[in-house]
Amino acid sequence: MAPGSLTAALLIQRLVIGLFSLCAIEPTKRVTTEVCLLAGRAPTSKASTSRVLMITQDVEVTRRILQEAHTLQAAGYDVRILTRAPGQHDSTGEVEGLPVEWVAVSGRDRRFRWLYTLAGITRGSQAAALWSVVTGRHTFTTRALSRAISYKASIYHAHDLNNLEAAYMAATTNDAKLVYDAHELFPEMANRWVRLKRKSWTRLEKRLLPHTDLAITVNDLIAAEMSRRYSVPPPLVVLNCPDPPPDFDPSATYNLIRERLELPSERKIVLYQGWMSEGRGLENLVKAAPLLMAGAAVVFMGYGEYQASLARMAREGPSYLVYFLPAVSQRELLAYCASADVGVIPYQAVDLNNYYTSPNKLFDFIQSALPIVASDLPFLRKVVTNDNLGIVAKLDNPQSYAAAINSVLTNPTAAEQMRANLRRAAPLYTWSTQAEKLLQAYREL
Repeated sequence: MAPGSLTAALLIQRLVIGLFSLCAIEPTKRVTTEVCLLAGRAPTSKASTSRVLMITQDVEVTRRILQEAHTLQAAGYDVRILTRAPGQHDSTGEVEGLPVEWVAVSGRDRRFRWLYTLAGITRGSQAAALWSVVTGRHTFTTRALSRAISYKASIYHAHDLNNLEAAYMAATTNDAKLVYDAHELFPEMANRWVRLKRKSWTRLEKRLLPHTDLAITVNDLIAAEMSRRYSVPPPLVVLNCPDPPPDFDPSATYNLIRERLELPSERKIVLYQGWMSEGRGLENLVKAAPLLMAGAAVVFMGYGEYQASLARMAREGPSYLVYFLPAVSQRELLAYCASADVGVIPYQAVDLNNYYTSPNKLFDFIQSALPIVASDLPFLRKVVTNDNLGIVAKLDNPQSYAAAINSVLTNPTAAEQMRANLRRAAPLYTWSTQAEKLLQAYREL
């Protein structure tokens, strides 16, 4: 899309938000019969016991969802996952032995063909997002609702706010319990489609949160913020911690990254692993590479469209300082992390959600006994500094990155003490410790 048409598209989007906002249906005013008519079916009887339907829109079902599902399945619950398809076709299958149904999102609604044309959007997720902004109803919600209702679960578990409405309507229809799992402080995310509907998302969360039978979130800071802004009890905190694989030994020596990249054993490795996107401070990590001691290698391991931009930036600097590896399985991940010398969490406070971040990689680094260099954000500061697991610093330019990373690389005694502290802290940050909290809350539903 040309720059001029993009500007026009944004103006159109903002205009139609106001025009259609009067048509939005208050979710808490929908009664069971109305919900069923919307889904194209008659009201159903009370849901069967112990059936759990988890609703998400993660095409690649994430670790938190899989861990929760496995925990519930092992406790005797019949768990199914309903999520968004990667392409244009519905499908069913399994992920790690868990039944999954993928629902395609075409993103086209004939009523708004004129709007797609004016905005220069023809198909796919961009059109779906535009329709969501205009109508207040996401394509996935519309298509997934009838499936969610027909499953007749006894518990509907919504992963993130964009799935709460569908779970609420399905739970209302089937006289079932409603669980809301807030992975993020969703209305505060910097995503442009979320920004366009921020007030709408906040109103939705405020209306539906009191109707949940169990609310969960990922850390105490987000729990406190949700309690403050919505005047509800703080959600239960279930951290995104992993259980180390049985064959992983954090005191052993691993060299997988150097072997994979054919680097000498004495070369230091600075690791960023996970999703690569804007707002995570990754550009300055690339620019900091020439400033690191003894030619340390900066390794990005993971995925994301932003990787191409980072690779272009790396090519503009000195050769053989920045490397990229694809994501590995959760079973392999800790051994790869343990192969590095420093793990970097450079997230920037681009929004309130990022400010309160408690990313998976924090707990991966703890389990792998990898000294941490992290941005000075509240949750990261609390965990990293309380037990001297690494360094927190204001990471806002290449020089500050290099200074923080070099303070670990140039002090092997301090780095070894950090590793010892990480091994002591690791038992506190396992999924086993979190799973029991989830199970107890489910038992009380």
